Amino acid sequence: MLQLAGISTAGVVGASGRALAQEEDPNVTIEVPDQMTGGESIVVESFETDVDGLFQIARDTGGDSVYKRMEIEAGTEFTDRELELDAPISESQSVRTSLYPITGGRSYDTMSSEVFVSEAADGAEPVGTPYGTEPGVQKIEADPDAGFRSPYFLYTPAFPTVENSVNDSQERPLVVTAHPWGEFEERVEDARRPDRGITGRIGDAMNCPVLDIPLTLTRGHLGLEPQELTLAPELDITDPRRERVDLQLIAMIEDAKSRLNAGTYTIADGIHYDGGSSAADFIEKIAPLHPEHVNAYSSGANGYAFLPFEELTDDIPVHGDPDRTTIPWPIGTGNLEQLTGEEFDREAWMDIEQFRWIGGEDQDPDDPRNYVHKRFRGDDEIDRAIEEIFGTLQVDDRFGTSREIYDHLGVPATFRKFEGQPHAPDREYRLEAAEFHEERIEADFELVHVTVRESASEARVGDPVTVSVVVTNWTDVESATTISLSVDGPEAETTDVETRAVQIGPNSTETVELETAFEETGEFVLRVNETAFGDPVVVTEQPTEEGDESTETTGDRDDDSADGDGGGAEEDGETGTETPATEDGTDEGDSATDRAGVTEDEQPGFGVVQTLTAVGGIGYLLGQRRSTDD
Repeated sequence: MLQLAGISTAGVVGASGRALAQEEDPNVTIEVPDQMTGGESIVVESFETDVDGLFQIARDTGGDSVYKRMEIEAGTEFTDRELELDAPISESQSVRTSLYPITGGRSYDTMSSEVFVSEAADGAEPVGTPYGTEPGVQKIEADPDAGFRSPYFLYTPAFPTVENSVNDSQERPLVVTAHPWGEFEERVEDARRPDRGITGRIGDAMNCPVLDIPLTLTRGHLGLEPQELTLAPELDITDPRRERVDLQLIAMIEDAKSRLNAGTYTIADGIHYDGGSSAADFIEKIAPLHPEHVNAYSSGANGYAFLPFEELTDDIPVHGDPDRTTIPWPIGTGNLEQLTGEEFDREAWMDIEQFRWIGGEDQDPDDPRNYVHKRFRGDDEIDRAIEEIFGTLQVDDRFGTSREIYDHLGVPATFRKFEGQPHAPDREYRLEAAEFHEERIEADFELVHVTVRESASEARVGDPVTVSVVVTNWTDVESATTISLSVDGPEAETTDVETRAVQIGPNSTETVELETAFEETGEFVLRVNETAFGDPVVVTEQPTEEGDESTETTGDRDDDSADGDGGGAEEDGETGTETPATEDGTDEGDSATDRAGVTEDEQPGFGVVQTLTAVGGIGYLLGQRRSTDD
């Protein structure tokens, strides 16, 4: 373990004269990322203080456990430091890292983060690595041989994994954003924190990795070859980092997938993208060129929208009276095939879900032509075409016309105007984009893990066989799944026993019991969600009592009757258990029979008797670090 310079663990001493620290507005910053740990230490990404203080790492909620406490001197500063804890963290939880005045009072700074225990420490449940990359942010350097000439940053969220899920619950989309504004060094610096902002929120909430790219546009257009695709053929592109940035993005996506897919999770083909302003203009160009790589995107702070057709017809609700009918790239697809050599895939583009937003004040009615945040406000061909089709005002004209055209075409897009908000809306409004992606991921991907515990491998005819199924949801949204039980009989025939829908809350686990019984002997294979598990169940006849019941005398039978119950009833009394009453006053056994709703003759196949009951929910709530928007 590395030791901290300027730190004493000797305990709290008397006042150090820093009681005025709060009044002096001290400079204290703490950065602790979400992480996996063995429970004995925690990595602090960065720490800085210009005042003396009491440093503490403690459980965030649900208890008063303190894992680290020590004094820190003014002037202490470090990065990427692993701190050995005074007391181990025994289970995955949210922890709070703080610096307090030595004399007591409110903290100078506090940071909450999720800590997942990866090795058994004091009985903690172990977790593995879902993806092939370690949790946290890593910089991937440029690799021209792989097709990208700029670096990118990859964030892998930390969360527990389930090794053997019997449904397809371990696939997620890659979440992507871009920082295309500024010079190369500025773009790289801006892209360093994909774990923050809207994309970081999506990644943490849905267990999705995040890719942040510093690729740039050329004068507001993609740096594509042939030069005509830049819409500025007079501009000589000499920087290879600006050439065919669409293909560089695809190469980055494929490179990231090759790294991530080495774990238990895999990455889907279509990305989820979020970006505003120039980053929104970026995806507006990428999606028509490579719609097969995009599942959904949110974009904002731009008024106009891409038109998925070549020719403008009279039924299109345009704003003005355009002189042209052919809509050129990048507004439409009029010359796209000529430029790229490939036909526009309209069907694939129409499958992309969109969330389009804009601030209600993102325009200047007094001087709309020179509004600084409005794209295409010049006098060239593209500028004039956009003004003729969409109008001048960015919100009232362009955004409104885009909505009307998309509604007319049936494009799957949601338009959202944030009243009273500027070009860069407050975070509470931008979170609607995160919610859009969370809803789409929940709808398109199986989020719930279903794992099966071993069941009995031997049974008697008529005896119940119980299968326990653990249903787990590690995301921040409620989700649902289905659990099916089927049985392969002695003749290899398959009988469906039951299928049941299960709804499960965010970050929680429930156990469901599936029960069946057999009315004939043989070997039976149990399947949950069509996946066989464990050894076949060997079913044999019930044992019989020694002796011939036909030799029983009348006197013996009379003696049995005198005891109040027949011999069969006596056996039941010795081996059975009392059936508890339900809340409505009926016997639980009777209720189960009523719910089954079938007679013995109606049982499927070889007489399988089944029930499926939710045994109960084991709440497992994880706090979620909510990072501030970039």
